Amino acid sequence: MGRATSAVLKGLDGLNSRIVLLATTNLFESFDKALIRRFDKVTDFNRYVKKDLQEIADIILENLLQQFKFQGRNIRLFRKILALMDPIPYPGELKNLIKTAIAFSNPNEEFDYLSRLFKQIRPGFSGDYKEFQALGFSVRDIEILSKVSKSRVSRELMENKK
Repeated sequence: MGRATSAVLKGLDGLNSRIVLLATTNLFESFDKALIRRFDKVTDFNRYVKKDLQEIADIILENLLQQFKFQGRNIRLFRKILALMDPIPYPGELKNLIKTAIAFSNPNEEFDYLSRLFKQIRPGFSGDYKEFQALGFSVRDIEILSKVSKSRVSRELMENKK
């Protein structure tokens, strides 16, 4: 990287002062301080709080559901699934997660994308109804995520209480 950094520094130093240069990176911490000093302004966009990311996720979901009209909307369950993520990824990765869940979902099952999203977030999840309940999911939520009828979920939860 030494030679590459040196070449970039020389290039920046040789720029006409009337040129406006904008640069972005996700490797800011790796940059040489001499390179960073060449910029008049440095802005760190990694200052999202959880609420910001939740709002961004809602917007991403809404936009994608408009493209994939066969999918149903269940924002409440979507937010419950999202709340399990700690930390919630930044917008680019978040969009990829949601888009993948929707794009590969079964078009004949309106909430399949929610089940797929949950599986992406919790890949080793056992599928145990009690565990779903412990995570704060209702019987209806469990029905959607497990694709098992509410009556069966309720029955098995009641049997496990005994």
